[in-house]
Amino acid sequence: MVPQQLIEESEEESSEEGSVTFAEALQNNAIRNVLLDQLQLSEALSPSLREQVGIHLIGIVLSIAAGACNAIAFAKFMYYVSHVSGSATGIGLRYEKLQKPYDYMEPVWLVVYFIVGSFMCGLIVHSNGMKLGQARYEVVLLLVFGMEMVCWFHELAHPEWLAAAMGVQNAMITSWSTAVVRTTHMTGTATDLGSSAGRIVMRFIRLSIHMEDDDWNHHVADRKKLVLMILLLLSFILGGFIGSWGYNKYKTHALLIPAGLTFMLGVMHIVYCLLNRDKVKEEEVAETVFRRQISGKGLDDAEQQRFVQGNSPAAQFIRQISGGQKPDPPGRVAGKYLGS
Repeated sequence: MVPQQLIEESEEESSEEGSVTFAEALQNNAIRNVLLDQLQLSEALSPSLREQVGIHLIGIVLSIAAGACNAIAFAKFMYYVSHVSGSATGIGLRYEKLQKPYDYMEPVWLVVYFIVGSFMCGLIVHSNGMKLGQARYEVVLLLVFGMEMVCWFHELAHPEWLAAAMGVQNAMITSWSTAVVRTTHMTGTATDLGSSAGRIVMRFIRLSIHMEDDDWNHHVADRKKLVLMILLLLSFILGGFIGSWGYNKYKTHALLIPAGLTFMLGVMHIVYCLLNRDKVKEEEVAETVFRRQISGKGLDDAEQQRFVQGNSPAAQFIRQISGGQKPDPPGRVAGKYLGS
């Protein structure tokens, strides 16, 4: 009886003090840090084999395409288009006559067009996180394809368009993976590769090969990340070889290779949307319901009510955090956890 009395007293004190919304709870550093750590682990451990294969396939194909575009642009103009670091440095070098040609406005426009491409992606993809079927990835990919085809049609007379295409692609993959996967430049990829390998080695040294469950989960997450980063780096290098070979053999017609790869991914996402319409719709409703639940707003239409009363794992979890009832009144979600 004593534990039950303690729980009841805790709930009474919580109700007297007032409820705390999930958003307010996130202001606490300890809660936020634990949630972020668990979310990162979940992203690494929970995807199914099909999802993991899809993530790796998309990253590899886009890395090959970006590496090829970069190689083709450098072969023709002696500067890179898939990242802005070299162009940003080249502005000062050319202005001070330390790099030929001395036209410093060319790297300026490469940087500007890359940013414009990222801006265009932001207009199309409105949120972070992988949302296959919900976010309009096919529009972004076909936009990249169109820009690359413009460059091919004009025989790469305007390399700024290729920089813009890389900006669109990089923004899409960054928002999709929350900055974990990168395909147009390999600095972050090499950094993640090295840091993941370092954590794996140090974990074995510190724990003397014996790991608890939580340590093992972190090890598995780092191991999967290490494999993905290696594949992305090797794919980008392979893309450089493909672009160089293609330019030597076909000149600017080699742009058809990365354009074709990007077009293929765009079509694949369209097919995915058509084959999984019901699943995508259910995920969209689940996200809306949960977002309203944790913000304390409650449900606002019959479709959301039907979803919460269903038997899916998401619906059961939402009912659980709302005490088995509708998520009204507002602001009770986190209060029940923090008070218990």
